[in-house]
Amino acid sequence: MITEINSGPLLVQAHATMAGQLVIEVTLNAPEALNALNVAMVDLLLEHVPVWEADDTVIAIIMRGSGSKSFCAGGDVRHLYHQINQGDWHIGETFFNHEYHLDLMLHKLSTPLLVWGSGYAIGGGMGLLQAAAIRIGTHSSRLAMPEVTIGLFPDVGASYFLRQVPDDLGLFLGLTGVMLNGNDARQLGLLDALLGDNDYQQLMQALVNLPAQSQIDTLSKAQNLIQGMEFKAASKVQTSNLDSHRHHIIEALQQPDLASIVASLGLLKGRDKWLDKAIRTMEHGSPTSLHLIYRAFNMNFTTVDDALLQEYVLGVNATRLGEFKEGVRALLIDKDRTPNWRYTSVETTPKAWIDQFFSTNNMVPAQFL
Repeated sequence: MITEINSGPLLVQAHATMAGQLVIEVTLNAPEALNALNVAMVDLLLEHVPVWEADDTVIAIIMRGSGSKSFCAGGDVRHLYHQINQGDWHIGETFFNHEYHLDLMLHKLSTPLLVWGSGYAIGGGMGLLQAAAIRIGTHSSRLAMPEVTIGLFPDVGASYFLRQVPDDLGLFLGLTGVMLNGNDARQLGLLDALLGDNDYQQLMQALVNLPAQSQIDTLSKAQNLIQGMEFKAASKVQTSNLDSHRHHIIEALQQPDLASIVASLGLLKGRDKWLDKAIRTMEHGSPTSLHLIYRAFNMNFTTVDDALLQEYVLGVNATRLGEFKEGVRALLIDKDRTPNWRYTSVETTPKAWIDQFFSTNNMVPAQFL
């Protein structure tokens, strides 16, 4: 029996198909917070997703955000900050075990998961989007992993999925927190399709009109119908922000060490506003974060499981070593945008300091595998 939810942080509707099967529509419902992924949403999804997966009548799940501005603009880092401030030594273990459990569950879901990633898909929202079997963007989509601004690192599996981006450009996305439009995200393999913002209801109708079939057939037919819709939307494709800079960025990323990469990217300032903003974000971000991003990227994870295990260790230590707390304070709490980072540059950041983030001392092991 599928339980529908009509109010609260997560809305759930079960749509009957013409054949009497079900498509589950899940809506992240916190539009005032751009549908940022909060603890209540995570707990509800952890409760209900296994029920939907176990139900043979459910042939697909589609997830979206409430309103038109955002799919999901990150995780609830304010909650994490306040718990750290209250001296909760174990909040990182609790928080990341829950969030990463959900991410891994969605990656391994046997029921086809479609994510409608219109508007912002940032941080934790990217984790949900990249876990989907079909990742759908629109002309309003804006994708980013901007954790460098808060003394963290791209997590929720990003150590794996950014590694899949061609030409090491995933490293550029992590170091700069750059915002990608739908076109660029599609080109880089972070979206499977790019539709119009007004195509959602047409997609839902097409899904419920599917004939009786297995989940495998549903995935194949959903891919085909979305491909047809994408072809019709192609006349509205946006201009790429990335194309004119791609060669120069790739050259910078080929430098032999982090300091050289940061310096080479810095030399690209002045080309246009999009790239300038990306480089400024990197230069004003946490040098500690830059090191964590670079080292995790070069661990070259081949599974999301391994990436999440390492990110769990990094995340827990980030809640204990101060850089993350200071980054959130400056950006989201006091909003002075002048973080007092522990070190002022990647060159002056000691290896021994970065090594502490990879230590499992005094840490409860990950519980989500």
